[in-house]
Amino acid sequence: MPAAGRVPVLAFDGVGFSYPGGREVLHDVSFSLERGKTYALVGPTGGGKTTTAALMARLYDPTRGQVLLGGCDIRTFEPAERAQRIGFILQEPFLFTGTIRENLLYGHPARAELGNDALLRLLDEHNLGELLARFEGGLETRVTSTGEGISLGQKQLIAFMRAVLRDPEILVLDEATANVDTVTEVLLARILARLPAMTTRVIIAHRLNTIAEADEIFFINAGTITPAGSMTHALELLLHQRRDS
Repeated sequence: MPAAGRVPVLAFDGVGFSYPGGREVLHDVSFSLERGKTYALVGPTGGGKTTTAALMARLYDPTRGQVLLGGCDIRTFEPAERAQRIGFILQEPFLFTGTIRENLLYGHPARAELGNDALLRLLDEHNLGELLARFEGGLETRVTSTGEGISLGQKQLIAFMRAVLRDPEILVLDEATANVDTVTEVLLARILARLPAMTTRVIIAHRLNTIAEADEIFFINAGTITPAGSMTHALELLLHQRRDS
């Protein structure tokens, strides 16, 4: 729990969620995230991890309860401000047809007119230059909304760069490194570690090394969220769940 008097950067207050015409996926969930910490969401497939992450970014609204961003109902924020404050990297990210440059700057009016040299400097300042170097065409590499010509792992790298460049208060990664090799995953972990101290990170991942450095782990199963404490305890919960399933 946050220290007395400190407003969490994000909180769920009695959140329930059901997809249209479906059963309830989350049941009366309450938890809070402190600024600058790294959180991991673990649990079995179908337990509610991705739904929880999507609610954090307001891809969905809760059926009941509230998601609070900086103490205010997330529904009160304009989409542009919300997108600036919360970065969300999906396992299968959406890209626009165009160049990497256009995808990095889309929806970012403050940087829309940056020249290539200025954008390259900005990427280096965010420790992202090594990721761009993995694309032979650099900023002018062509991409399509259907992902033709590049791998899913490369799409994840572009989405990662796009999110980090926005300097979000909260960065949510939903299996965002699932399709990259382990060397690249180590590089992404280094980039995450160098984010500003006040950036809150939320990570969903099946690879244990991806979440090993989390400050706090939440175990999500059957629509409930339980603080799991240490990695050891989280593994015990997962093993117990698998034995019972």
